Amino acid sequence: MIDIPFRSKETSWLSFNARVLQEASNPEVPLLERIKFLGIYSSNMDEFFRVRVATLKRLVLLNSDWKELNIPDPKDTLSKVNRMVAKMASEFDAAYRAVLDDLAKEGVILIKDSMVPEELQSHVSNYFQTKVKPFVLPIMLKQSAKLPNLNDMPMYLAIRLSKSSGGRPAYALIQIPSELPRFFVLPKVGDKQYVMFLDDVIRFGLPLVFAALPYDLIDSYAIKFTRDAELEVDDDFTESFYEKMADGLKAREVGDPVRANYDKNFPQRFLQLILQKLGLTNSESLYPGSRYHNRRDLLSFPNLGGDSWIYEKIAPIKHPLFKKNLNYGMFAAIRKSDVLLHLPYHSFGHFIDLIHEAAIDPYVQSIQMTQYRLAKGSQVAAALQSAALNGKEVSVVVEPQARFDESANIRWASLYRDSGVKVVLGVSGLKVHSKMLLVTRKEGRETKFYTALGTGNFNEDSASIFADHLLFTHNQEIGADVAAIFEFFRRSYRPAKLRHLVAAPLMLRQFLEGKVSREVENHKQGKPAGLSLKVNNLSDYETAKLLYHAADAGVPIRIIARGMYSLVHNTKSSGNGIEAIGIVDKYLEHSRVLIFENNGDPEVFLSSADFLPRNFDMRVETVFPVLSKKLARQLIRYFEIQWSDNTKARILDADLSNQYRTRAENEPKIRAQFQIPEVLIAKVTPEV
Repeated sequence: MIDIPFRSKETSWLSFNARVLQEASNPEVPLLERIKFLGIYSSNMDEFFRVRVATLKRLVLLNSDWKELNIPDPKDTLSKVNRMVAKMASEFDAAYRAVLDDLAKEGVILIKDSMVPEELQSHVSNYFQTKVKPFVLPIMLKQSAKLPNLNDMPMYLAIRLSKSSGGRPAYALIQIPSELPRFFVLPKVGDKQYVMFLDDVIRFGLPLVFAALPYDLIDSYAIKFTRDAELEVDDDFTESFYEKMADGLKAREVGDPVRANYDKNFPQRFLQLILQKLGLTNSESLYPGSRYHNRRDLLSFPNLGGDSWIYEKIAPIKHPLFKKNLNYGMFAAIRKSDVLLHLPYHSFGHFIDLIHEAAIDPYVQSIQMTQYRLAKGSQVAAALQSAALNGKEVSVVVEPQARFDESANIRWASLYRDSGVKVVLGVSGLKVHSKMLLVTRKEGRETKFYTALGTGNFNEDSASIFADHLLFTHNQEIGADVAAIFEFFRRSYRPAKLRHLVAAPLMLRQFLEGKVSREVENHKQGKPAGLSLKVNNLSDYETAKLLYHAADAGVPIRIIARGMYSLVHNTKSSGNGIEAIGIVDKYLEHSRVLIFENNGDPEVFLSSADFLPRNFDMRVETVFPVLSKKLARQLIRYFEIQWSDNTKARILDADLSNQYRTRAENEPKIRAQFQIPEVLIAKVTPEV
């Protein structure tokens, strides 16, 4: 039973997505970036309904069992979610209209099928007939017939066919084809650049689609279904797991519908016909909206304005320690000093370089890596396969249940095996979320470890847009810890004994409790004490109680949380000593940094884990120390720059109202993501 101020992860997550929407609404953000933020918001909302809302609905059916989970009443949460979603939908529409107005000022106009200028109609018709029509496959509907299983996520056009002379109408559904670009750019007319949604190109061509039927009136309305995305897969990680996962992925496509978005102008009788066949008659699952859905596709809106529409592209820099030792190789550089990459400001290419070098180094014996999410055409995976083909012993722990990357990881596992890479398919009952690479190299009579530990995925695509940290170290005790964890992956009945690393689910709670308790004791004794935490999400009940206790004891606590944030501090009951902010800006804040004051000798850790129940109890995570004093100072400085942000930081107050941190009249403007490369990265030299 909850006995502290604690908000649901769902409502706090919606507050985060509202911060994304703030960026889309901000006229100071470049135009195409605002459009992309609208797409990010929409994509986020799709996943939210597929996962979080679907889970809430299952919890409601459990009645009282949810009370043992230390979460707010899911029925109340679901009601709050629906109110928040309705409010945010209006805010989205306002932001979208503002973007359309600003596009028009730039001479770019989104037009409907009925607005195509006469001189461009043949162009649209030709595009429809040659490129689009082959993908347009109507599903004719009948009152008595069962509606076929419609795919999850794609948008449909619901078509009503009728005669001007009267008579019974006919109905059809057409899926908007995902194989084609969502936006069609027409030739310029004067100074006007016209753009159409693919939906409207299809609407334009509907008379051709139904030319053989005796109807002269055609109306169309957008509708989209979101299904429960939870996979029902047991923990039998044998060869048959591939088949089970494939079956689960197919089941996801026809899972229970949890939401229907539809055009608010949809005729009621026609709408009810479809919804009844889907079993979506609950008003809490229905969301009337605009003419267009699946606006996550705004992420692919064409850049018709050049550099002025986007943030300045800054190429990641090579780390000076690797650059300086270029002639000696990656291993020589790491032997000389631990190296810390601040991504995306530094080049992720160094990680790929390390695997490439290991693949051809005659002294390298083995390479081991964990894999959660990889880039679509991953250079990391290619380098690992190359190493195996070169005779190195390569093994990869592939997490088969990385949500929405399941099929990709199954494919990678097969490709690895074809190349001679040994594959470990996760750990029974747990998700492997840690980010580790371990290279063993024969040096003289000894075998040495070279280790890379990260806060984010080994993914060159996300490394260019996610703010993460990646540590390279030659510390042999850390290497031995990582080797012990990899041994645990092979023999999960034998818990790893670790000296420096902390691993969930075995030790993370005890670690955090011990560190926080020490800070409380130091404060009581008048010694320097404090906690500075940077995480993506903080929505763990036991952690909240721990932090409230420390704050009530007088320990100053600063938290930077990007997404979920369940603490309700600055209240009379708890947490008066806690301050928290969230930053949403050009890059996605993704790193996890833990700083403990430790009586004036700060301890700094990086982590793959957020503070959610799953990270403590149901995942293999790693928290690793930054033992180099100079690198620890870098991370403390990194945190301080972010904490000082007075441009993109929102205060996470008791109401999660997303108020920007105010700046005094004479106070300099600090924007952390722009300040970090200028102040920190430029000074990260071998002498720092």
